[in-house]
Amino acid sequence: MWFDTHCHLQRFYDRGNLDELLTRSFESGVNKMVTVGTSMEDWELYAMIANRYLSTVFYSVGLHPSYVDSTWEDQVSGLKNYWGKAVKPLALGEVGLDYFRLPKDKAESEKIVTFQKNAFHCQLLQARELNCPVIIHSRNAFEDCVKMIDESGVDWNRVVFHCFSEGIEQLMQIQNRGGWVSFTGILTFKGNHSLRDTFKASDKEKVMLETDSPYLAPVPKRGTENEPSYLHYLGSSAAETLELPEKEFAEQIMNNSNHFYGC
Repeated sequence: MWFDTHCHLQRFYDRGNLDELLTRSFESGVNKMVTVGTSMEDWELYAMIANRYLSTVFYSVGLHPSYVDSTWEDQVSGLKNYWGKAVKPLALGEVGLDYFRLPKDKAESEKIVTFQKNAFHCQLLQARELNCPVIIHSRNAFEDCVKMIDESGVDWNRVVFHCFSEGIEQLMQIQNRGGWVSFTGILTFKGNHSLRDTFKASDKEKVMLETDSPYLAPVPKRGTENEPSYLHYLGSSAAETLELPEKEFAEQIMNNSNHFYGC
């Protein structure tokens, strides 16, 4: 059995085929998943879905750095209210920094980076107060993310860098602090030998798997719309990379994921 620790279900719900997708997921052995919030546009939806699929679909809430703008304070001010719901989020996230698509104009770029850092700092403080897991989005901003987490006082044992695609040096910076990493279908891409080397170097008790669906479908589904049912392709490939029996590896990943998310 597999646990998809990071997916985005809004697209499937909006199309009206969420039930079909979940049926395929359960039939493929994925019996738990976390649908990860990115903005106010999906938080209520994911809370509703988690309430409908108790014990199988869980959710998180957080303001993704790509959606941060001058209104970020109004958006994040309501995050803590979700921990008052009957079905609470498992984590705060995804939050972090993303410098990949900044404007070419220097002044505009600096303004957006400031917004992102302020929103990230505020959400880290909320996570520390809530003592909940934190899902980190870091793209072209690794050192700044690590520095801000260090300064926030958040317990690194409750931090996961999702869609991890950095190198061994960055892996060690996270895991030496007690943090976690989560790998996506990128791990299965034919030419990505360096990421597989990083994966092999990781502390296997601090590793999780995710689809990040509908993005980053693993081989042999690369280039198609990803979904949680494809997690077993990633799991099988990862187990082969480690030269472990797939069942043994699946049990390790399930245990890790349950421990991190407390479910």
